[in-house]
Amino acid sequence: MIAPAPLFGPGAPGADYARDPFPYLARLRDMAPRYHAPERDAWFFSARADIATLLRDDRLGVTQGTSFADRSDSFRATVVRRLRGWFSSSGPMLSQTVSTALDDCLAMVAAHGGGDLVPLLAQALPARVMASLLGIPASDLPALQQVSEGLLQGFDLEWEGRPALAAPASQVLALYFQKHWRLAPATELMGLLRATQAEFDLPQASMVDTCSKLFSAGTTTTAAAIANILARLIEAAGVANGSIERPTVEELLRLDTPLLALKRVALAELQIGEAVIRPGQKVYLLVGSAHRTSEGDAAAAPLTFGLGRYHCLGAALARLEIEVMLDPMQKLAARMRLSGPVQWRESWLLHEARSILVKTHGVS
Repeated sequence: MIAPAPLFGPGAPGADYARDPFPYLARLRDMAPRYHAPERDAWFFSARADIATLLRDDRLGVTQGTSFADRSDSFRATVVRRLRGWFSSSGPMLSQTVSTALDDCLAMVAAHGGGDLVPLLAQALPARVMASLLGIPASDLPALQQVSEGLLQGFDLEWEGRPALAAPASQVLALYFQKHWRLAPATELMGLLRATQAEFDLPQASMVDTCSKLFSAGTTTTAAAIANILARLIEAAGVANGSIERPTVEELLRLDTPLLALKRVALAELQIGEAVIRPGQKVYLLVGSAHRTSEGDAAAAPLTFGLGRYHCLGAALARLEIEVMLDPMQKLAARMRLSGPVQWRESWLLHEARSILVKTHGVS
């Protein structure tokens, strides 16, 4: 029996949870779909209907660090609106950018005869794409990726023994992008951001933060999703002796989202069922659990990117990166086998393959 009480407690999640948190989350969903953790004074919701309702409720806001620092209506009506439209309407250009980056990554995998697919492909692909869009030199990527990792680690709940975070990643990225904002080449995306700032006289700090968030959010979470997908494809190819059916992007987003929860904070009191959420309380919407429920239509769209006001503006790019990767990676998976167990991040709210060691099938 897996009781809900130990979940999200002060202790470490443990290796079993890190490897496969979904049985634990399913048990929580069945026993306490609206669960208040008193030691954290936080709510955890795992029923899809509740999550969809709460994502659309403006009485819940995003927590600090999970969205743009500028929360003003003018910023959302200008920068956020234009970025959302640009990512949604720039398909051909973005597709070419992703394809070029993928070719480079696959060439590296081929040169190594396998290796660890997490740094070689899962992390490299979104980093190269975002570097191209923002005009970031390739030489700066390793350091920026390492700093951004701190932001992703900071997404998790606090627990005893959790690795300490280095210097605040947001401050380091801000310093880098202050300089980058002035000196970056005029890529199409940077041109859009600079034109928007000039047209609406927006603070430079808001634009620097925008670049920082585009890079960190556009690389870390997408990289984690791709890593999980690669683990699935490689393991499935091994079981099926190389012949696997092509999954859909929506299915992969539903099953392999690295963010087990979307974080919100109550701006005002609200009630959903018997749960009364007080102002200031944290709310964790367990989309990782809701995606695997048998309730309702099994083909319902995943909640990976959220809904409503804070729907992820880069969702179209993340979907495109996965779509472009699928066919080449499925063919590659048929020729590869794991050379060691997949290593998973130890975390309560993140499910992410951290190492996928593979070798070309038939090569010792």
